[in-house]
Amino acid sequence: MASLNSRTAVCVICLEKPKYRCPACRVPYCSVTCFQTHKEQCNPETRPVETRTVAPVNTGSEENKDDDSSIADFLNSDEEEDRVSLQNLKNLGESATLRSLLLNPHLRELMVNLDQGENKAKLMKACMQEPLFVEFADCCLRIVEPSHNRDS
Repeated sequence: MASLNSRTAVCVICLEKPKYRCPACRVPYCSVTCFQTHKEQCNPETRPVETRTVAPVNTGSEENKDDDSSIADFLNSDEEEDRVSLQNLKNLGESATLRSLLLNPHLRELMVNLDQGENKAKLMKACMQEPLFVEFADCCLRIVEPSHNRDS
C-alpha cells in the first residue's frame, strides 16, 4: 500500500482519513464506496506533480537548497513551540469554514500536489500566490493561533 501522510491527506470524496491511493491518479481515498465515486471521475492525466514535472536542472543556486534545508530542519524540529497542540488539531478538524474550503477541487489539487511534490519550498511559494490557498492558510492560522488575530 502507498504511504499516506495521515496528518495532511484527506479522502478526495468525503474528507475523512484515507487508507488508500487511486492506482491511476494517486489521490487518497478511504473506502470502496469513495473509490467507486472517485473512479467515475478519475482522470489519470491529473496525476500528482511528481509525474507531471521535469526534475529541476541544477543551476548552482544556493537559494533553493537553503529553502529545502530550512523546511527539512523545521519539519524535523523537536521544539514544542513549532508544534500544533492536539486540541488545535481537533479544532482544525471540526472547523466548518475549513471543511467548506476543502470542498473546492482546485484547493484540493493544490494540496495534493504540495503534499506529493519534491521541492516543497518552491511549491509552497507558488501556492501562496493563489488567493484560495492564502484564504485556506489564513483560516488554519486563525484556528491554530487565535491570540495573534487579536493583536492585529
